[in-house]
Amino acid sequence: MVPESTQISSEYISGPTDGLEGDGMQVLAIGLGGAGCRMADVLYEKDRRFGSVTCLDAIAVDQDAGNLNDVSFIPENQKLFFPSLDPEYNDDILENITIEEIIEKCQQLDKGDLDAILICVGLGGKMADAVPLLVSSIRKAMIEPIFGICTLPCINEGSDRSTRAADNLDVFTPIFDGIILFDNELLYPKVQAAALLQDVPAKKTLLSGFTKGRSPDSRPSGRYDGINELIAQRFGLLLRAGEFHQERGPDVGEVVLDTGEILNTMKGMGFISIGYAAEEVSPAAGFEMARRFRIPGTSFEDNHSKAARMVQLARKAVHDEMSVRCDLASAQKALILIAGPNHEISMKGYMTVRKWIDRSIAGMEVRSGDYPLKNSRYVAVLILLAGITAIPRIDEIRQIRDQAKGSDLRDGVI
Repeated sequence: MVPESTQISSEYISGPTDGLEGDGMQVLAIGLGGAGCRMADVLYEKDRRFGSVTCLDAIAVDQDAGNLNDVSFIPENQKLFFPSLDPEYNDDILENITIEEIIEKCQQLDKGDLDAILICVGLGGKMADAVPLLVSSIRKAMIEPIFGICTLPCINEGSDRSTRAADNLDVFTPIFDGIILFDNELLYPKVQAAALLQDVPAKKTLLSGFTKGRSPDSRPSGRYDGINELIAQRFGLLLRAGEFHQERGPDVGEVVLDTGEILNTMKGMGFISIGYAAEEVSPAAGFEMARRFRIPGTSFEDNHSKAARMVQLARKAVHDEMSVRCDLASAQKALILIAGPNHEISMKGYMTVRKWIDRSIAGMEVRSGDYPLKNSRYVAVLILLAGITAIPRIDEIRQIRDQAKGSDLRDGVI
């Protein structure tokens, strides 16, 4: 039996985030509803663990007090509660939410350096009804681009949720600057499998090395906790890719991705998917010892091995670890980020990956960079595909919607 609250091991989720610091992209995340609030909460908590400089602030918005109580890390004064005044007769989200209060809180948290706003929401949830009005109101008050981080429901959650998700996608696509999709149907089995590989109860398989000192009861429980960690992992690396502290010294990438390049890859591109794959490598101290006593000729083998690993990780990211399955050839733009200890990053591998992606996507824009991380035990490849049109899961939920509405018509419900 798969436990309802599924935690996953560091082998599956960890990557080159330990020791990660920088001034990167500045983002405000707004969590709507239970799923959205939990996503925003994990994004906020992970950002606070990266270092002294933060990249993300967050707001949690919901009608359900229980969902807001599960938000463990976003400060209490950044949680906005809008209960229904008459739950028996009035469940209209827009009747109960005060959009002006959300906008006011956004402006309070804007220190004048915001680069983007993220709205986190489950596409099948009721709070998604507030998205169009919220986006319209934010655009009147603020100038930053607005992206959605949206989760697709699992099939076993029922046709009603899939129908809502399909309808919301149709509404959201023209109003967001881009929609980053995460497919629960795809990611949840991966999270389950990773948890079940551990020979300990699920609630104790906390992400060792990734959750640094947290007890099992110090974070909200929920079916999709592991997926939220995966979302935060990808964004944590992406947000901090572009800027560096002077203290980093020589550990500066040969090709640095800045915030403008990341935003330009995503803006106006419709659907976006993010792939990520990581592998543990030898500690830096071990590398220095091996370098001193290296047998002549082995450096060529080492260089080839590191380049091949970059290519293998990139292929794994694209073929096995995308946030939603999609056809690489349908993407209009792509972004490649390679991260890890400087001595483990192969520029030959980096260029091979770039050429592969450049040849494979439909569009002409590929941006890429490397991000050296001195203290990390992992090397990773992150690949972002934007403007993708061939997404089987979207076709699937639209088909479920059409079948459900056709059935309602036949039954005289509509």
